[in-house]
Amino acid sequence: MTNLLRRSTVRLPLLLLSTLLTVVGLATFWEFELEAYVMYWLGLPYDGDFEDGERLRFILTSSSFSLIAMIVPSIVLKRMVSNTQKIYHRLLRLQHQTEQLANFDPLSGLTNRRVFMDTLRKQLAQQEPAAVLLIDLDHFKAVNDEHGHSVGDETLIEAARRLQDIADQYEGTAVRLGGDEFCLLFLEQKGHSELSRIAHKTIAFLSGPMPELPMSARLGATIGVARSWVDSQDPSVLLQYADTAMYRGKNSGRSTFNFYDSEYEQERLAQQDLELALRRAVDREEIVPFYQPIVALPSQTVVGYEILARWIKADGTTGMPADFIPILERLGLIPDMTRSLVKQACQAASLWDDTLHLSLNVSAAMITDELFPDRLLDQLREERYPFDRFEVEITEEALVGNLEAAQRNLSKLHAYGIVVALDDFGIGYSGLYHLTRLSIDKIKIDRSFFEANNLEHLPMVEAILGMARSLKMKVTAEGIEEFHLPHLPGWLAQSGCHYAQGYLYGKPQAAGDVPTRDRVLLPSSDP
Repeated sequence: MTNLLRRSTVRLPLLLLSTLLTVVGLATFWEFELEAYVMYWLGLPYDGDFEDGERLRFILTSSSFSLIAMIVPSIVLKRMVSNTQKIYHRLLRLQHQTEQLANFDPLSGLTNRRVFMDTLRKQLAQQEPAAVLLIDLDHFKAVNDEHGHSVGDETLIEAARRLQDIADQYEGTAVRLGGDEFCLLFLEQKGHSELSRIAHKTIAFLSGPMPELPMSARLGATIGVARSWVDSQDPSVLLQYADTAMYRGKNSGRSTFNFYDSEYEQERLAQQDLELALRRAVDREEIVPFYQPIVALPSQTVVGYEILARWIKADGTTGMPADFIPILERLGLIPDMTRSLVKQACQAASLWDDTLHLSLNVSAAMITDELFPDRLLDQLREERYPFDRFEVEITEEALVGNLEAAQRNLSKLHAYGIVVALDDFGIGYSGLYHLTRLSIDKIKIDRSFFEANNLEHLPMVEAILGMARSLKMKVTAEGIEEFHLPHLPGWLAQSGCHYAQGYLYGKPQAAGDVPTRDRVLLPSSDP
């Protein structure tokens, strides 16, 4: 089409010249030869002696009008041809742009997701091999946040260029799936070792310095690999498997690669099921408080209970804290669980002797949350539970992250009469420092000081008790077991220990097993 228009434009002057010569020739032939015959044939008078000058004037006049009649349409035609050419070229550009938008990512120039999925679908439909390396850039969000989206776009373009180099080297296709997620597609069967080399090289290329970024800012890449001949012949499932393998790398430290592993996938799905079950358990209050007695020394009478979480599962089994507390912490559900435990415990305690107190261990995230004191106080008011019969336990580990926030919150709780206890005392690295800075009422000596047949820690326990006397603090000894009878409880009481807790006095028990006002409270000798 373009050549046709170009040839038409070139030939137009030649056409005009030949037309003009034809008109001049016909006019001359008419005036000097043909006119006499035509007039004679028509029977009209004709003066053959007419001057030649008049004949030439007629030829010139007719030729001039013919020329004018041809030039004006020619100009119009030329403009029409020119406009047609411009429109045609514009259509070509638009067609090219449309094809680019349809097939390629506009920022990076790589193959886009649609073409990638079409190619993969056709390849697998023909039972041909395909390997997918799903690539997610590490720390790209930080680059965008710290240096702006323009630098982020330039970084994506550079990453795409490096991926295209790898694709060209290994006869693959580089794809941008969206955001900072890319893919390398290989439409032939490659061995495990070759795909590992490609993945290693990809991580190295993308982790190298980028001209758009300062030296302090580095990218990386985490890659998941899935293979049609091993994992799946379904394109969507194959991409999902690569994504699963990639997130396995994200969870294990990034800047690494993993092949899809069905066993890992089963574990991941089981973990998802467990997380869903725990969310429901918190919502439905299936995580309930169990209560372990705390006794006064030397009388060994019960003065309170520590609240310990237990998960009562649908099958009737009981889940221990070590099985679900770390998961709830990762899911951010510890505050919800804690509020539920406090609610259930306060309601249960309304049936007990009104001198008993409750003790609850509070997580690090909660003890540094500025809203925690008011929320706890409001909940105790709502449950009509006295502040001075409630005890908050914290660990030294909980204080490391934000000591000032913990100090403010503990001081507020202490001002309302809530007892603050430092749990697991003696195994941290800065216990004395925390005792001097925080509103601590009580310390709980860690159970490791009372191991069976091990008396070498008792001098340290005696030193802790002496320090507590000097600071006018109460002391609870944890982990007092049956095998400590009869020596340890008596020795602790004589050394100034105020309370004891352990299986000697009772295992954690459900609310229904805790003696109410109608039952006598006795220390348990049978766990």
